[in-house]
Amino acid sequence: MDADEPASAWAAPWPAVLLGAVGTLGLAAWAVAAGDPPGRLLAGIAALALGVVTLVGAVARPRLGVDDAGLVLRGLTGTRRWAWERVDAVRVVRMRRLGVPAAYLEVEARDDHPDDAPDGGRLLVLGRLELGTDPVEVADALQAHRARAGRRRGSGERERPHGDEHDEQHGDPADGEEPGGRA
Repeated sequence: MDADEPASAWAAPWPAVLLGAVGTLGLAAWAVAAGDPPGRLLAGIAALALGVVTLVGAVARPRLGVDDAGLVLRGLTGTRRWAWERVDAVRVVRMRRLGVPAAYLEVEARDDHPDDAPDGGRLLVLGRLELGTDPVEVADALQAHRARAGRRRGSGERERPHGDEHDEQHGDPADGEEPGGRA
């Protein structure tokens, strides 16, 4: 990989995964040592939830991968791949959570098999912890790979996702740059 070429795989940082494992063990020990039943239950539930999140961070590595053919998302139940022709939008959504600014990567992708999703598509939402870096950087890298794949394919015009014409007839804007841009 060149120094100029963006990373092509992203995952939770190992220190965060290790911290999650230590936290899970600590909460599990607290659940065992707690003297009151409600405290045991709450500590046990917290240990279980943190353990699942830690497991996803440890097993689903890299969480998101990309190449000129498309993107790959790994999870506990398996790996999903979408060709760039099936990816409708890549954007960064910014919001405040408990007064703290947060950014999330959103990817809209259409599934090959309509049985996989009732409406034929998926909305992938990934945060900084899952990606291990700023979602804006990941979105830029995804767009660069997507543009390179479009040039390689040789099509001069942008492919329109299935159903876009219908959306425009009903007053919905065409897919493209989201209003507001990046702040």
